[in-house]
Amino acid sequence: MELGRQLGIRKHELRGLLDVLVSEGLVQTGDDGVAVLGVTQARLLDHAANIFDAHEPEGVEYAAIDLAERGSTSPVRQADCAEELSDTYRLSHVELQDLFTQSEHIGFVDYEGKGEDRLYFNGSLFKRDHADKARKILDNLTEAERLNLMEADERLRSSGCLPAASVRKIVGEVLWSKLHQIGYFEVSIVSNEYGSTEFVTKPEALTKFVPSGLADMLDDAKALSSSLTFGILASPAARGRIRSPEVLMDAFIGRGYVEGWASAIKRDYTALERKGVVQVSSSSSGHRLTLLKPEVGKMARELVLKGNAASIAAELLIGNRTTDFAGPETARTEERRKNIPEAKAAAARSLNILRKR
Repeated sequence: MELGRQLGIRKHELRGLLDVLVSEGLVQTGDDGVAVLGVTQARLLDHAANIFDAHEPEGVEYAAIDLAERGSTSPVRQADCAEELSDTYRLSHVELQDLFTQSEHIGFVDYEGKGEDRLYFNGSLFKRDHADKARKILDNLTEAERLNLMEADERLRSSGCLPAASVRKIVGEVLWSKLHQIGYFEVSIVSNEYGSTEFVTKPEALTKFVPSGLADMLDDAKALSSSLTFGILASPAARGRIRSPEVLMDAFIGRGYVEGWASAIKRDYTALERKGVVQVSSSSSGHRLTLLKPEVGKMARELVLKGNAASIAAELLIGNRTTDFAGPETARTEERRKNIPEAKAAAARSLNILRKR
């Protein structure tokens, strides 16, 4: 139930979704809970595709996937794709309009503009062909903006992650808002009892570890790395400071768990336990932190041990217990809701630049 809430699944939807997974032999339900039957994150999309095809989807459902895929490659104008989508999936005029309306409402795509000139895109825009798209953006900035963005990019390349406030200071609020809205920067929000803090990564960071571009794995890795870096640099020795990050990460990934009497094991990973990344248990041998998603652990190791990413991420964690985590799409959606006319107009111009071949 808690995992469903974290994933945004409403209570009345949960039973039906579990029934589908049971029928596909992917999970088993019982009085003690739900057991996953040999499903790895690397094959999640394969399972999802099989379930999708088994339910005999209609043309409009295939068209929605097509539209989202186009928008993740480059911004696409409604007028440029409407006829092809209609012909390919045999959609009536009413179905075609419903496709665009529902895709916008559900969030398969973001959009800028009105009518047939409306541009569709999504947060994966800079996860593909980043260098070429970044060049197009740089070529259309003022000299001062170009220098500031290049400085921010260089710092992110060397550090892995940076406080959002420091990147804002470098590039300025308008350029920051524009680039954040279109997915040039990814912002993750770590929350605890003292408030929320933000850190920035580039979309292409860690993507070499992500099978088929599973964005939720990146979110999980950033959440895990944030909790680990708190333990490395900010946790008091009495509660279990991590003194040898490399040794701990190698054991955590290679053996699948770490164990001891440190209270930090019980206190610092509650958000990750809710997300199904780790499991916390206790026995006569102490507290055990078990890694449930090895792929996420490998990605987190890359971020934690890269340059001074650990020290920067640790600076963002205020207090002594991570309790929640919001991924890049949550932060980008909030940025797009802000009423900054100059930034909105600049975002639309950048999307048009990226659309040009």
